[in-house]
Amino acid sequence: MNMLHGKGAAKKRSVRWMMLVGIAVMVWMLAGCSASNSDKNSSSDGYAGSATSNNAAVSSEAAAPMADAESVETSSSNSNTADTAASAEESPAAGMSDTGSNIPDGESSFTRKIIYRANVNMEVEDYGKAQTSLRNLIHLSGGYLLSFSDKKTTSELGGTYTIKVPAAGFDTFISELEKIKHEGFESSAQGTDVTEEYVDMEARLKARQVVEARLTAFMEKATKTTDLLQISNQLGEVQTEIERIKGRIRYLDKNVEYSTIDLRMYQVLEPVTAKDEENPGFLTRITDAMSGSTNVVYAFIQGVFIFIAGALPVLALAAIIGIPSYLAYRSNRRKRNLNSAASTKQVPALEAAEPAKEDSEV
Repeated sequence: MNMLHGKGAAKKRSVRWMMLVGIAVMVWMLAGCSASNSDKNSSSDGYAGSATSNNAAVSSEAAAPMADAESVETSSSNSNTADTAASAEESPAAGMSDTGSNIPDGESSFTRKIIYRANVNMEVEDYGKAQTSLRNLIHLSGGYLLSFSDKKTTSELGGTYTIKVPAAGFDTFISELEKIKHEGFESSAQGTDVTEEYVDMEARLKARQVVEARLTAFMEKATKTTDLLQISNQLGEVQTEIERIKGRIRYLDKNVEYSTIDLRMYQVLEPVTAKDEENPGFLTRITDAMSGSTNVVYAFIQGVFIFIAGALPVLALAAIIGIPSYLAYRSNRRKRNLNSAASTKQVPALEAAEPAKEDSEV
């Protein structure tokens, strides 16, 4: 029995050793396969790198600068993205204040970019006085009036304003606006966070500026006309994009610096009843009658003077032509009258002379 027990124990030990050896062999084989795969990958990467370098060597000098510039841009963008992602992973919620004025610690020196806009509806007692107070308030706040439109109807007198005020005095301006005498006041405000867009624009600007510097350096070294033209065209596109990015950044800065307030201010007018219009008073009717008569006389006098003024050139021309003609006519008529008078005197004298002649002959 002892012998059988000893043989059984020895057999169990041998089985354990065989299992351990088998496990060790499997581990060794897996390690070998893994090393083989890594060697193959490294060799393929090396082959690809050599092929790429050969292709780059065969390519033209113009393509090489542009490819390098693109690689610089890509690497810069990737590095900026990686830095942003790394800072976000390290402290996803660190550095954020309760009011949300600062962004995470990765860019703790950069304040959030928030554009504020308010809508205000205000019914006032006296629109003219309220308008004067509003203009004074805009001037004192350091803001300016962006647009204005006025409107008047039988039931309402008012206007709409678009006002830009410094963001630091946004709340103060709303509070001072509420102090103007009013019958009703409604306001609402909202903010648009453009921090993400602003950071992205700055990263793109830096990447494009790096590309611009590299292209400028390549242009200084280029000797072929075709290379200069290609690099110049690409440099122009990069510079255009840089200016566009700068313009967008300036636009965001301006809107963050100055908040916008859309204001509607109006005064409700008392409607005039139809009875008052149809039945005017006695004095009103007398005044209207006198006013009507005066207007008629005044209109008649105006008509006479207007007629004289209109006929004056014609009368002057008629006088220039008619007066000499009239004088000539009178002169001729006078001559004819004198001649006829002289002939009339001669006829009686002849008649008296003839009887005397006859008497003498007898």
